Amino acid sequence: MSKVKLTRYIIQSLRDENASHIFLVPGGYVDNFSQDLVDVEGIKPIVCATEGGAAMMADGFARASGRFGVCMGISGPGATNMITALSVSSADQIPVLAITGDTPLSWRDRAAIQDSGTHGLRSIELFRQVCASQYQVYEPRLIRDYTRRMMPTLKGPHHGVAHLSVPLDLQSADIEYDYQATCSKTPLGGNPIDPHALTDALDMISRQPRTALLIGSGIRKSNATSALIDFAERFEIPVATTMAAKGDFPETHPLSMGVFGWAGSGLANETLLTDEIDCLVVVGSTLGQISTMCWSEALRKNRQFIQIDINGSHLNRTYVADLAITSDARVAFEYMCAQDNDAPPIKRILDTKLARRDWLLGLKEKRPWFYDTDNQTSSVMPMHPARAVTTLADVMPQDTQLFVDNGAHTFFATHYWKTALPRHYFNIIKYSGAMGWAIAASIGAKVARPEKTTVAIVGDGCMLMHGMEIQTAARYKLKNMIFVVLNNKAHGNPKLRTEGFSDEAEELTDIVDHNWAAFAESLGVKGLTVESPDDLSRVYQSALDADSTVLIDVKCGLYATPTKVFDETFMKEFNSFLSN
Repeated sequence: MSKVKLTRYIIQSLRDENASHIFLVPGGYVDNFSQDLVDVEGIKPIVCATEGGAAMMADGFARASGRFGVCMGISGPGATNMITALSVSSADQIPVLAITGDTPLSWRDRAAIQDSGTHGLRSIELFRQVCASQYQVYEPRLIRDYTRRMMPTLKGPHHGVAHLSVPLDLQSADIEYDYQATCSKTPLGGNPIDPHALTDALDMISRQPRTALLIGSGIRKSNATSALIDFAERFEIPVATTMAAKGDFPETHPLSMGVFGWAGSGLANETLLTDEIDCLVVVGSTLGQISTMCWSEALRKNRQFIQIDINGSHLNRTYVADLAITSDARVAFEYMCAQDNDAPPIKRILDTKLARRDWLLGLKEKRPWFYDTDNQTSSVMPMHPARAVTTLADVMPQDTQLFVDNGAHTFFATHYWKTALPRHYFNIIKYSGAMGWAIAASIGAKVARPEKTTVAIVGDGCMLMHGMEIQTAARYKLKNMIFVVLNNKAHGNPKLRTEGFSDEAEELTDIVDHNWAAFAESLGVKGLTVESPDDLSRVYQSALDADSTVLIDVKCGLYATPTKVFDETFMKEFNSFLSN
């Protein structure tokens, strides 16, 4: 075995664990990694504008690739810049490793720059709230053990954020390279199943003919789309998804009901909240505020309720289920699909297939998928966001990976964009809702899947927060990387909530109408501006034809979001919750 520096050991061992990129901002406490980042074959460094952007790119890389992402920065401000982004990854259980170069052990508590000591800004304590596992190197020879111990968090069935703190004075230590990569396993990770509970679920479904599925992000994490489709088609059971799982059951499929919850389809929202469902099977969802219409009781009452999740702590948390099962989503669907047609529960379910098909057809006839369809073709000025998103969906390739940022545009982008492919639609509204995330995360996803046209729909408020990261896309000459800024000159959602405010208070939500196309050009990104809806198709096509990184400044008006059921149901539940 040959000896290598500690920094090379870390980079090389991550390469051996199938990491391919490290997103970073250079700095004094990570300088020692620089030579190793360019010398180790199979690892590519991506230099970002901010450490927060680096962590968001690692997050987007992980979401798109299905592998863990890696970011790197210095302690102190570098570490604090990462925290918001890593809280996003933690909330959504996205596997991201953050490496911080920290102050030398011999400098600590002596007023050193960016001190990580007891009386400084301790990186370990800073990351504690967002990390599932973390280690600080005190003895270089322990790095093998630390790296391997982080792998269950980064590659196991329960993903999360890991943190490795590497003091500067240990980074050049010579140690034997003795690392052996852990065995790569699917997200199932050998997870046991409870066949009796799954058989009970089939029996319950068989006795409730109007059964529907509500699918959460656990489907994506277990790569369960194919098994889900097989199950839905075999038994003719309609499927709704949460926003986090949008597209993981194809929205073009005859059994699809679209998204339920905020920005959801009329078909899903107006069906799941009625008594027209006899049995609701929820798989892989934490059933949080966004995907339950503010924990609406209507989603639970007057029906049988089955919940399946690989994480037992997610069960019976929002609603008490009639049957709660701890299981990986793919394992559960494969097991239930494998049961013989002659088994009594299976026979009963198959006997009601035609009735469910007719039921779903009836629902589709009386309930819309899209709300406010006139806005999708509207020529109103200033432009309507529904028209901007609808036209974008018409022009972009079907396999575009779409990142949707947080703001008023979130509702339009989610509602009017249909996707038929798993792991091609991404948002983070579930817990964190950090504005500007999609700008950087989409770059990470583009790095992970360079062959995919990648689009980020963002607001002008998002650009104010993380717009500088578009220079990273320009620096690496990313092709077919398109940022669409729905520019309504406001912090949109706060502006929509200012009814009854004074004029002076309402003005607090205003944003100057910046020339985002010129801003993009100044950073090496092709900038385009569109003010008329009649020019949308042409400008979008020009962005595609440019085969480069492009930002499109779409001058929109501020319009109410397409959320009829949200307005009527969510706010009712929300106000009721507050009053209690």
